[in-house]
Amino acid sequence: MDEYLARSRVVTCVFPLLGCAIVLYAWCAYRVYGAHRLAENRDEASFRRAILLEPRDASNYDMLGQYFIWDAQDARAAAGQFRQAAALNPFDSAYWLHLAQAYNSLGADHQQAAAIRHAIVVDPTTPEIAWSAANFFLIQGDKPQALKTLAMVVRNDPAMAEAALSLSWRASGNVGEIERRLPSDPEIYLKLLKVLVAKNEWNPAAHTWSSLLALNREIDPHSALFYVDALLANRNVAGAQSAWAELVQRSRELHSYIQPDNLVVNPGFDREILNAGFDWHSAAVPNVSVMLDSTQSHQGSVSLLITYSGPSEDAGMCQYLPVTPGTTYMASAWVKSEELESANGPRLTISDPYKNLEYAHSDETVGTSSWHRVLTSFTAGPETNLILLRFTRKPGDTQIRGRFWVDGVRFSQNAVMNDEPG
Repeated sequence: MDEYLARSRVVTCVFPLLGCAIVLYAWCAYRVYGAHRLAENRDEASFRRAILLEPRDASNYDMLGQYFIWDAQDARAAAGQFRQAAALNPFDSAYWLHLAQAYNSLGADHQQAAAIRHAIVVDPTTPEIAWSAANFFLIQGDKPQALKTLAMVVRNDPAMAEAALSLSWRASGNVGEIERRLPSDPEIYLKLLKVLVAKNEWNPAAHTWSSLLALNREIDPHSALFYVDALLANRNVAGAQSAWAELVQRSRELHSYIQPDNLVVNPGFDREILNAGFDWHSAAVPNVSVMLDSTQSHQGSVSLLITYSGPSEDAGMCQYLPVTPGTTYMASAWVKSEELESANGPRLTISDPYKNLEYAHSDETVGTSSWHRVLTSFTAGPETNLILLRFTRKPGDTQIRGRFWVDGVRFSQNAVMNDEPG
């Protein structure tokens, strides 16, 4: 009996408490929901009623502050609301940035700087926060803090890295000052190099290239060959040669493209065509298709198949080759044709890539022929340090149809040019 009475008393006490808890939960949920619905109205009265319902919710003060700064154009009132939001939730960087924006409108530079620094302390790795902060520091003339903050963007957001590096260069103009703040990541140095090349800042670019090499880290040649191309386009052949040699030295992949006593890179087309640097370059040409053919080869496992279907002067495949003025060179290739119908067939040509001037060419190939060697030679003039090796027709406006294979392309000084077996 006593046990029954005790249980009854417990039930009598618990149920009212449980009921109170349910009512309290329902009331809290109603307030949260009501505040949310009011805030959706996006007007001052609704925001203020939302604050009355949920006075501890920082987002309501923040939304009212945004209403003041954007709709009412009242920066002072906005700053008050943003201060309250930041006080309630000091760990949300957005509230500090909004407060900084209000202080900026009020011309309160010191308060703006303090709010931005709070945002960075709260959220130091978010690129958007760092980007906004960096722009503020630049406006204020605080270059060291701006560069430090932009370096945060570079480290934490690959998509924004180039923009941050570009802004760093505009702010500083001192590549060493920028590099001191960068992590030892070759990809980031390559992005800085792209920024400098795009701005034709060749001396700073050379400095960054040297700094990149000094990292002694593996460099992806596919990512770095744009620098060789840029130097060639700028007619800095010696610089391009040096950059290419440094990449070859650091890359097992590129090293396999090189053959002794042959200046042609990837002469048998056995390696992936990089379409960059001193490897083969390929460009789409009307009436010509180019592909690798594993069913036909002279020496290796594949050959280059050029199929003509109409008038075309250039086959779209070429390679840049550095030369020494006053030196005589010989160029050759093994070629084969099938039903190559034309009054004038393709031939191996040596030309100046900057002057569009042809120096030498081999005999042309027409009809159907088995593998045979075509060759030509030339002596580099006193101002010639780069030539372009390619397959062309002249004139190129005549009809041509058929297939033409190329393998074993060679370019070397006459002294080391030996006959090869057929």
